[in-house]
Amino acid sequence: MKSNLSIKDIPDKLPFIYWIPKMHKKPFSKQRYIAASSFCSTKPLSQVLTKCLKLIESQHRTLCHRYEIQHGINPMWIIQNSTDVYKRIFELNHKQKCKDIKTYDFSTLYTSIPHKDLKKQLSWVIKEAFKSSKRTYISVYKNDARWTDSPKQNTMHLDSKKLIRLMNWLINNIFVTFGNKCFRQKIGIPMGTDCAPFLANLFLYSYEFKWIDKQRKRKHYLLLKKFRHCSRYIDDLLLVNNSNFMLKIMDEMYPKQLELIPDENDGTSAPFLDLKLTIQNNVIITKIFDKRDAFDFPIVNFPNLKGNIPIKNSYGVFIGEMVRYARACTFLTDFRDRTHVLVKKLKSQWFHSKLLKRAWLKFCDSHILLIQKYDIEVLNLYKEW
Repeated sequence: MKSNLSIKDIPDKLPFIYWIPKMHKKPFSKQRYIAASSFCSTKPLSQVLTKCLKLIESQHRTLCHRYEIQHGINPMWIIQNSTDVYKRIFELNHKQKCKDIKTYDFSTLYTSIPHKDLKKQLSWVIKEAFKSSKRTYISVYKNDARWTDSPKQNTMHLDSKKLIRLMNWLINNIFVTFGNKCFRQKIGIPMGTDCAPFLANLFLYSYEFKWIDKQRKRKHYLLLKKFRHCSRYIDDLLLVNNSNFMLKIMDEMYPKQLELIPDENDGTSAPFLDLKLTIQNNVIITKIFDKRDAFDFPIVNFPNLKGNIPIKNSYGVFIGEMVRYARACTFLTDFRDRTHVLVKKLKSQWFHSKLLKRAWLKFCDSHILLIQKYDIEVLNLYKEW
């Protein structure tokens, strides 16, 4: 690693494994296993790969945008957060032709990816990105990576072959400790290493792009029309107006080692990320979805002002939640209900009503365009607290 990356100080520790419970799974809770990689020997390499893969994903977004202009369908399903979902929903609602909605989940995605397939697919993704960029190197800086043909001598720079070699080395050298034992991971990638989300995202993207391109070449346009409105956040997949065609072709699109499980809803509503999506009159309405609402035990969250924490920043948390609620809730009723629950909890944690109202007015002043979709009575919502 030192010879490849010119890094003098590489930690001499390996990741250790631990698990956290998934309490929302009924009737029995499941476990999510995490490889704690915040300070380990492979972290410097994983950080370099993260910057490079982020740039490569961005290049494929550009490539897919050109593909959509030329062929009428976007093979890039990867989204960054809920904001991307809002944009896609807005475009769908403008046409008022939303008929069905379905979500799917990859069961144990990280731990099911075969290393051979992972290296093969990521190599294709990297080569296509370099080809599309028409650049020879990626220069790696402190905070990001950039395409270049003439890298500076003292700046770390990688061509496609070297980047693929480093990626393969990392995949081949995934070690975790458990107690006094050390294990090498032969299948899957560990949740915890920096570049894991990009590896998983681009791995699935490679299959999605190739399947779409294959159907286009076969002129299966009616089938492709069913996959025009797809969004995927790592292992969570959202499809609108798909008419359950994913159930028919998912074994053809994805490798057999990955199990894709559909939700149990009737096709008119579905949870996705922190949103509850529902179709009414051919448009999608949204509101906040939180798995913790169904927990039969109290949740410890948000600042408690009885402790020794900054007061001003704590009220900023309230404003941040207001922004999230306003983006997610189509109707004022849902926004009001969420706000009342939050205010009640914050008051129980020593937030003052006077300062909460002041924070509310600050939120209204700063985000008037966000709340203008509600009636003017939203401005007086603080009087109900």
